[in-house]
Amino acid sequence: MASATSQLSQTLQDITHAKLGELSRKQEIFLDHKATTLQTAQALDSPIERLSALSDGLKTCFGIPVVNGRMIRGLTSNHRRLEITLANIDRFLKQVQYDPSISPSTMERWQQSLLSNLDMQTRKYEFATLFGQLTMEWLSTKKSPLPDDDVSMSEEPEQIPGAEKLESRKQWEDVVFTPLELDTDGIKLLLSELFHSPSKNAKDVRIAFEGLRSKVQRLEESLAYSRQISVRTLRWTISGLIASDLLTEEKRTVLKDFLNNEIILDELSDVLNMRMMALDAWSWGTEVPVEQRRQLNGTYNIYMHEDLIQAIFLQYLGVKWSVVFKDAFTEFRKTSGVWKSPTDNIPAMDKSRREFFLGHGSSKGAVQTTREQIYHKGYFVSQLLDYEQQDRSITQGEEEADFAQFAPAQRPPLPARKRTMQRAQITSRMKRRAFGATNFYEEEAGIDDDDDEDDDDDDTDGDADEDDGNEILNPKNPIEAKQNLLHLLTTDILIKTRLEGGLTCFRSKYESLNPNLSHTAIHAVLELFGVSEKWLGFFQRFLKAPLKFIDDPHAEPRQRQRGTPGAHVLSDVFGETILFCLDFMINQRTEGELLWRVHDDFWFWSSNHQTCVATWNAIQRFNKTMGITLDPAKTGSAHIVHKDTTSSTGLDPALPAGQIRWGMLYLNPESGRFEIDQQMVDSHVEDLNRQLKEQVKSVFGWIQAWNSYATTFFTSNFGKPANCFGRQHVDMMLATHERIQRRVFSLDAEGGKSDVSVIQFLRDIICSRFNVASVPDGYFFLPIELGGLELSSPFIHLVGLRDSVLSDPTTVLDKFLDNERDAYAAAKLRYEKRLNNNQHITAHNQGFVPADAHTFMSFEEYIRYRELLGYGYTGELKEVYDTLLQRPRQQYIECDRTGAVFRELKQLSGHQNVRGIQRNWRDMDAYWKWVTQLYGQEIIDRFGGFNIVDPGLLPIGMVSLFRSGRIQWQE
Repeated sequence: MASATSQLSQTLQDITHAKLGELSRKQEIFLDHKATTLQTAQALDSPIERLSALSDGLKTCFGIPVVNGRMIRGLTSNHRRLEITLANIDRFLKQVQYDPSISPSTMERWQQSLLSNLDMQTRKYEFATLFGQLTMEWLSTKKSPLPDDDVSMSEEPEQIPGAEKLESRKQWEDVVFTPLELDTDGIKLLLSELFHSPSKNAKDVRIAFEGLRSKVQRLEESLAYSRQISVRTLRWTISGLIASDLLTEEKRTVLKDFLNNEIILDELSDVLNMRMMALDAWSWGTEVPVEQRRQLNGTYNIYMHEDLIQAIFLQYLGVKWSVVFKDAFTEFRKTSGVWKSPTDNIPAMDKSRREFFLGHGSSKGAVQTTREQIYHKGYFVSQLLDYEQQDRSITQGEEEADFAQFAPAQRPPLPARKRTMQRAQITSRMKRRAFGATNFYEEEAGIDDDDDEDDDDDDTDGDADEDDGNEILNPKNPIEAKQNLLHLLTTDILIKTRLEGGLTCFRSKYESLNPNLSHTAIHAVLELFGVSEKWLGFFQRFLKAPLKFIDDPHAEPRQRQRGTPGAHVLSDVFGETILFCLDFMINQRTEGELLWRVHDDFWFWSSNHQTCVATWNAIQRFNKTMGITLDPAKTGSAHIVHKDTTSSTGLDPALPAGQIRWGMLYLNPESGRFEIDQQMVDSHVEDLNRQLKEQVKSVFGWIQAWNSYATTFFTSNFGKPANCFGRQHVDMMLATHERIQRRVFSLDAEGGKSDVSVIQFLRDIICSRFNVASVPDGYFFLPIELGGLELSSPFIHLVGLRDSVLSDPTTVLDKFLDNERDAYAAAKLRYEKRLNNNQHITAHNQGFVPADAHTFMSFEEYIRYRELLGYGYTGELKEVYDTLLQRPRQQYIECDRTGAVFRELKQLSGHQNVRGIQRNWRDMDAYWKWVTQLYGQEIIDRFGGFNIVDPGLLPIGMVSLFRSGRIQWQE
């Protein structure tokens, strides 16, 4: 049976071949008519006769009907403007016969206009043919050399695994098939200390804990209903599964077909409901195939290949448990008196004194309030789902780089190997946009269907994708949450080193958390949270899967003894329930300090060095009890002090050695800034060259790889620009991207052609393969819906926001210190005036009056809680904090509403599938506005508008759909 993907590929190839044949026929007819028209016109001496011949010839070339010598208009929707031009010239020619004031130069201008239309249509046919040839070229490279069987890509013959892949698999097998025996009593003791200890808030914790168990019980009761799964629930279940990284492209394509077939969904819901009713008898079957897949960052993941019904069933259950645990943990945290905060530790006496001297605090909140809000919304058990339909989609390539081999050796080095991270990496949340690996910066924008020009407001309305200020509060996916962590840490480094002298931080990542999780620990934690024996038994069978690698067909299945299946929502549930206990433990031990955690990756920092030490020790105890280990190469700490500090105690030896790193960035403790590791960049440039050479047989495939790797992957791992990073960081990103491109093409070109750019490289390929020599720059960047190649540029976005980011973030702290002094002086003056008027004694004659009421509080007392309390003056620390966390806005790209670009955009109104470059200027995001203005005039001059390829000539929509498949990265 042919795979769904190969069937789609073959269908697309057949359609493209048929349309290319029709296109070739139309082009041949057009060129014949064009040659005849030009030959006829050139043979005439009279300018009037030449114009008349050209006009008649264009009507024939463009298929505009003429009846009884009169042109019939409105039958060729693609040539309406040409029809107007021809109709006008016909009338003008009548005038020329009588009016001697019509000059030869005027008639020459008319003639050039008509010739220009012929040339533009010639080019449009040429580039339509080129687009079809590029499509066929790309599809031919997609053809599988295997027989017509439904097999996975990893089953290709003659492919010998590399040493790194083999070592990675061996490491995974050694862990997964070896049980990890833990001290169950030790786990129960740790959990008892957390949830049943005789602490000050023990009663509140007990009430919240019982509420958590009650929510679990109610879920189990609801899952016992006989008609649990409906067509509606299947839609969000299947959509989530398609977005995951679990399935092959073939199975993903099948599921997309399921979504469009109500009968299949109805039958499927019946089958799944029967399976729910027989939950006690559920099993994996005799074996579950597994395979290794290389990720863009060079690591290898292990994925299971269960059948589709099994995958849908487990996805549904995983989502239901994920949502309930997220709700239960959130309610637990919100219960009064349970989750601690540093603001709880402000002494009552200090609060009374502040109220006496300063009045009521500010309603705007404080730095700590904002920190906790960010933590609650973006980091608290963030791998669990907030609701069933939640989508955390990202663009392919937006994936964290693996920096393990680049971390300086602070201890005996680990074996040089690629680590198997079986967990569903960030890429499991990918939903490809229409182009596949498209523009990293493009955001969804609403489309205004109104055709009235007046609704295209001036650009002061802003861009469709402009920062709405919520990214730091609501990260769209785990990769963005980690990028935000860099901003949060950098902002606190700036504030705490300046105001408190220094900051200590550490970060770490669990080593292959999913494969290493102990089944004993999972069982103990779930049992504690009230999961029944029925469901504990189901989860145990889910974990004990019989596994067999698909490239080892003669081996016997082996039962998993440790860890959880990758890319399954249930696996995220198990990991988050265990690590929720860690979150709560750190909250209680540190009196409310925040452990910033994104699944298996956690960060902690404080101006109190000993708090960091105590937190690290608590984590070590938790890990030992639960049987999980940290990755030494991804563990590090730093102590950053202000530049004017003369002495520093340095790092406590209890804290981990190693650098603070993320992606391709490392924290320089001397400067307190994140800097790009250029050695790591160079290593990935070499890999990029290798991946591009694998794709060079197809221009479309090459661009897809380039967009994902050179634009998205690198940019994601350089960190997102923000005010706390300053303009220097943006300049560093731009300079590195320039160096990447120069190095890529100098490595690839013989003779050291270091000045070859990406578009010149592609232009040379197109010229050599398809004999199309004059390719305009804009052709490479326009969306494929318009007939372009949609090459993505990393420079446009960065240059567009460079001047909007703070040049030097330390200046806002300079200003804050001045504002703080002024606010103190103003508060003191207000108090002294009231004191002189005897107002305070009257107001507080029955309330609190401090012994030193006649002397205003000291400046040191005034600033004591500057992070914990709001002060209410303009420019206070909370405003500084918010400013430093802000991401810069794109600078406006203006469009002349009377110019050709704006006018030609309006001609796109009839094309509902156009994305990126759109009819309404305000609906475009900043990236596409930039592309439109940078290349628009060139495209208009060459093709008469933005449609390089006329709609209908080629199956552009199907090309866009097929290109939504994911790239198979070469090992």
